[in-house]
Amino acid sequence: MRGRGGPRVVAPVEEPYRINQRIRVPEVRLIVEDEAGEEQNLGVMPTAQAMRMAEERELDLVEVAPQAQPPVCKIMDYGRFKYSMERKAREAKRAGAAGRAASEMKDVQLSPRIDEHDRDFKVERARGFLTDGHPVRLVVRFLGRDMRHPEVGMKALQDALEVLGNKVPINVVQQPRMEGRQLFALVHLAKGAKLPEKGAPERANGVAEQPDPSPAASAPVGAAEAEGDADRVPVAVSEPVPAAS
Repeated sequence: MRGRGGPRVVAPVEEPYRINQRIRVPEVRLIVEDEAGEEQNLGVMPTAQAMRMAEERELDLVEVAPQAQPPVCKIMDYGRFKYSMERKAREAKRAGAAGRAASEMKDVQLSPRIDEHDRDFKVERARGFLTDGHPVRLVVRFLGRDMRHPEVGMKALQDALEVLGNKVPINVVQQPRMEGRQLFALVHLAKGAKLPEKGAPERANGVAEQPDPSPAASAPVGAAEAEGDADRVPVAVSEPVPAAS
């Protein structure tokens, strides 16, 4: 139950375009589409006449340019038009988000002597950034005596790139390069890459594992043995000859 104020009044949703009876001007410039989808300007006419034409076609009269003198209206399916405009707005929003992600680089820090567990954790983090559209920079930082053995850091970076490439298709934009006490490589998600579905086997050397197509691999053990027995040639065993007395 609600309080003393009674039921809450729900404000009507304001439509972005005026349609049909909401068009109150005395005359409009009417646009229609022919069977080929080409727009035709029928000129200025009374709004009531334009409305009757829309009703005859079982469509809507939509005011598409209210600032014009007189306003421009078009006969169309308003529901389909509204859906198309909302879809374009969503696509523009996604494109904007993808553009912002592409311009925002993510760093994933490694160490020269990183163990396998920590490396796999960092690689999984890099994979998440890539699938979100971010370029990723894998960075190996050398501290203290680590600078004496840069080849150890290089191996750690190359191993991480190999494991990452087995998880998701990548493009190494900047090959491993040393700058000061940092060794780094820049990677992007490969263009047009199709990401593996959840639960799908991971890629091994760029190729997903495939099941063995041979019949023996899928046949039950008993069936395989039966096939083997069928291939065997029966051998007759002679009875032992009794010794002469």
